[in-house]
Amino acid sequence: MRRQASTTIIFVTVLLDLLGFGMVLPLLPLYAADPRFNASTLEIGWLMAIYSLMQFLFTPLWGRLSDRIGRRPVLIVGLFGSSLSYLLYGLAGSLTTLFVARAAAGIMGANIAAAQAAMADLTPPERRTQAMGMIGVAFSLGFVLGPALGGILSRYGMEVAPLVAAVVTGLNAIAAVFWLAETLHTPLVGSLHHPLSWRLWLRVRRMPAAMTICILMGLFVTLFAGFEISLPLWGAEHLAWSMPTAGWMFAYVGVVMVVAQGVVVRRLAAVIGEKKTAISGMAATAAGVLLLMMVNHQSTWLLFVALAFVSVGAGLVHPSLSSLVSLNTEAYRQGVMMGLFQSLSALGRVLGPIMAGAAYAVWNQLIFVVFVLGISGVAIILSSQQQRILDARQKGSSP
Repeated sequence: MRRQASTTIIFVTVLLDLLGFGMVLPLLPLYAADPRFNASTLEIGWLMAIYSLMQFLFTPLWGRLSDRIGRRPVLIVGLFGSSLSYLLYGLAGSLTTLFVARAAAGIMGANIAAAQAAMADLTPPERRTQAMGMIGVAFSLGFVLGPALGGILSRYGMEVAPLVAAVVTGLNAIAAVFWLAETLHTPLVGSLHHPLSWRLWLRVRRMPAAMTICILMGLFVTLFAGFEISLPLWGAEHLAWSMPTAGWMFAYVGVVMVVAQGVVVRRLAAVIGEKKTAISGMAATAAGVLLLMMVNHQSTWLLFVALAFVSVGAGLVHPSLSSLVSLNTEAYRQGVMMGLFQSLSALGRVLGPIMAGAAYAVWNQLIFVVFVLGISGVAIILSSQQQRILDARQKGSSP
């Protein structure tokens, strides 16, 4: 078979990878609470967090490695590794094995930075946001289709979903061996440092605009991840949500995000630029959270409006900021900077739920005010960087 380098092939690769992830993650709390493992709520919390923690530690390393040896080998190794982690997860006989499986999944799943870098390799600046939007669509579809498929498979046994995820991801890896071509034509020459090496941070500090965007993305993800854990707690307390209801609400959020990332973001960015698109997304997210505080049993229709604002807003932010990072990064450092971008996002997914879970017990619905103020603050900081950060139109017109 002839290998090809195209955004479609990378999209399918990421989609199938995230499909396996989505099949496993929603069932994790129930799976770990099974008498075979008998995990406490604290242990379940850490089991949820260890995946993102490993991504925080290893995503810059995978990104840096892809700058040196190419995107293709990093993606293929990550896919095979993810398949083995799902297999270990499905066959686990102890809680310790579950922790090892989730840590391995986090390490191998960190290669998403290589997929984003490959997208950057294949697209000119004016199409960069559209390409990153495709990665966002793959994420959202994985989180919509994966949980639904995982729920269906769980009827035949709780271990069936991770075992099927192992098969799907393994077949994806084999297909990548035959179909996925290399996109990096000028490898970076130099030493490979640990992801937390001070030398690495000195390198990315030379690109202050991209570094600023990475930090802002980490702050936004921390706030949004906190919102995601607060939403079902608030729904159960104020609207008597059941677990299936909460699942359907998150599916609704995922569907709207698919539309936003697949249709809205590229058209909006073409008109107003990536920076203003990201700022608009943050404003919509904050407005949606504010509307959510007004929902009660008599105005459930407002719930769907509020969640639509949140979903569209979040759907605009990620591809716009990832595109801005790419546009403000030197061509031969795309992998390491996209790795840092994903790493700080992963750190936000570790810190956000932990802090929000503790804060919700004290503040209840008032925590939504913190989300509104925090997201608005991130938008204001990004807006103040207008002259420092170039979008596709400015970069295309610069000498």
